[in-house]
Amino acid sequence: MTFESIYKKVAPIVHKTRKDYYIQLWDQEDWDQEGMLTLSRLLTACPGIENNEGELFRFFKTKFRNYVLDMVRKQESDKRKLNRQNYEEVSEVAHKLYIREMATADRVILRDMLEQYRQALPEPLQDNFDRLMGGEVFRGRKDMLRDLKIYLKDFKQ
Repeated sequence: MTFESIYKKVAPIVHKTRKDYYIQLWDQEDWDQEGMLTLSRLLTACPGIENNEGELFRFFKTKFRNYVLDMVRKQESDKRKLNRQNYEEVSEVAHKLYIREMATADRVILRDMLEQYRQALPEPLQDNFDRLMGGEVFRGRKDMLRDLKIYLKDFKQ
């Protein structure tokens, strides 16, 4: 018996579960894929179960529905609201998108101000400034960031 033929037997369980529960961003192929993964795990955990259709259906239905319920709980959990993805077609909301990119003139001014700040620093701190611009961590980094923030307070993007 091939895996595909076994999956065809349990596919109606997947399709009925799909009608009963909603999981964001899952389409028909996703449901089938998750059903196949569940079936594969079941066949690995219980060798020979494919020969007993009654147990196969019962075990698969329990395992698959429990998995789907876990996904629904995860989707609806207050702790995981950040995991929710609101899907909107980009072509429908393209007019709302604002790309926040610095204009060339602002970029030149910022680079000039940063270079002036660097030149005003004593020589040992200039090395720390270079490390700061490289994203490195060093002693005194917070103080330098605070000073730089004060120095750049008049800079508007």
